[in-house]
Amino acid sequence: MSVQKQAKKRNRINPWKIILPVALILVIAAGVGTYFYYNEKADLVYGEVYVEAGASQCPVSEFLKRPEDSARFSEDTAFDPSVPGDYDIKIEWDMPVFGLQTGKSVLHVTDSVAPEVTASCEELTLFVTDKAPEPKDLIGEVKDISECSFAFADEYDFKDEGSFDVTVVVKDSSGNESTVTIPCTVKKDTEPPVIEGVEPIEIAQGDAIVYKRGVTVTDDCDDNPTLEVDDSKVNTDKRGFYNITYIATDAAGNKTEVTTQVHIVSAKIAEATADTVNAMADQILSQIITPGMTQLEQAKAIFDWTVNNITYSETAGIDDLTSAAYKGMYFHIGDCTVKQKTAEWLLNRMGIKNMEIEKIRDTRGHYWLLIDVGEGWYHYDPNLQLDGTLIFYWHDADLWAYSNAHKNTHNYDKSKYPAIQ
Repeated sequence: MSVQKQAKKRNRINPWKIILPVALILVIAAGVGTYFYYNEKADLVYGEVYVEAGASQCPVSEFLKRPEDSARFSEDTAFDPSVPGDYDIKIEWDMPVFGLQTGKSVLHVTDSVAPEVTASCEELTLFVTDKAPEPKDLIGEVKDISECSFAFADEYDFKDEGSFDVTVVVKDSSGNESTVTIPCTVKKDTEPPVIEGVEPIEIAQGDAIVYKRGVTVTDDCDDNPTLEVDDSKVNTDKRGFYNITYIATDAAGNKTEVTTQVHIVSAKIAEATADTVNAMADQILSQIITPGMTQLEQAKAIFDWTVNNITYSETAGIDDLTSAAYKGMYFHIGDCTVKQKTAEWLLNRMGIKNMEIEKIRDTRGHYWLLIDVGEGWYHYDPNLQLDGTLIFYWHDADLWAYSNAHKNTHNYDKSKYPAIQ
């Protein structure tokens, strides 16, 4: 072989010596690029996120360093952005080639906003006898995302006269505070109670006296002032005029006294004539009977007036119809006989058919009425029963059932009366 051919052979370049290094460089470059690309994509989630409590929502985008359409909360991730606290967050997203990726974060829901508070009043006025207010009593409205506590900023003496500022501290569950200050004045109660409705009283000998009917007591500070009646000079068995004194006292000890007279008249009512009783009856009927009423409606109006206007008293009963009706209409007091006979007189004035009925006497007697308004006889007892029952226009079977259940209150001899519905 010639020297020239040997030189040419030595100068030929092997291509693999070039391809292999280049390929290696490309592979290394691709690996490095992929590494940095992957790391960049993998580093998508912030490690911690802070939001102010009260937010209605906190989207996944708040946790991402850059937009990623496929990012989402994992199914086991739960949090409430309206409630302060620390929540573990797991986020998932998809990457080409590498598939499902995950990242973790911590959501810090913080509350740094103090409660919005308004006072319940512009100023507070108390009396030394009033109950001391609670801190919450002085707060009108509170706006905050959490429950709040209420406390006085200092110890206040609401039992000593004077003026001072009262401060209430409102604190939420995160420790944020707001205060409300209200001027306060504590005064001594010097105004006595007011007694109204005191009138002279007239009753027959032996009757019980209802002193407080129609009498009221009010006070500017005390919702429940007491009322006492000094009747120590009254002798209900002896005719004459007697002084009685009404005494009202409030919590501060202020008193009001009002004096009137009780007139005890003879148990025998000389003024009880048919004319006087008719006049009283007509006046009562003019107030309770209206045009167009049926007889049953008229009977009910008379029943209601008798029940509500005649105070029951077991003493000094009267059997005479005129005297009993006079007593019921004039004195507004009497036993079951007075009530029954008063109703009887008023029914007679209206032309309503009625009849007296008497209980079979055992330990005590009782009287009531039967009425007939065109539908037959029904029971009509214008007395409020001890259990509060009202017996108006009752069937006979109903009355017997009631009587049997209440110790024979209305047992009667059926042979003495017509058939009752």
